[in-house]
Amino acid sequence: MADDAVKFKLAVSLHSAIDDTRTSIMPFNATFTLADLREALVYWYQKTKSRITYEYVVWEGINDARKDVEALVEFCRFAPSKVNLIEYNPIDDGEFQQASNSAIEMYVETLEKNGITVTVRRSRGKDIDAACGQLANKS
Repeated sequence: MADDAVKFKLAVSLHSAIDDTRTSIMPFNATFTLADLREALVYWYQKTKSRITYEYVVWEGINDARKDVEALVEFCRFAPSKVNLIEYNPIDDGEFQQASNSAIEMYVETLEKNGITVTVRRSRGKDIDAACGQLANKS
């Protein structure tokens, strides 16, 4: 796409900059690793000079530790980037649960301190189970 001089912004669903963690969240990472992704993104940035946006959900006990945000900072360093931290809307008491506010604050503070633009995307409608993904699971 970078060779085609496309006129859109790139957003990458990242969710972890640690291979083992990312593979547990997104199994295709086992064959298309973070190193592969980084190589493609370096090429994208060299060709387009466009800031890269990373979509990132922080889950409790999965990617909410200091090591996770430090890995993210390191992954983002090669090019101007923005991280959208997306609030997770749990639909049950399963494995994936929204990280604590303190974990989100740690992400925001660490990213900003390292010159990375960050936005926290708060979800609307969760008070009535109408947030993204919740209505599809109602019967």
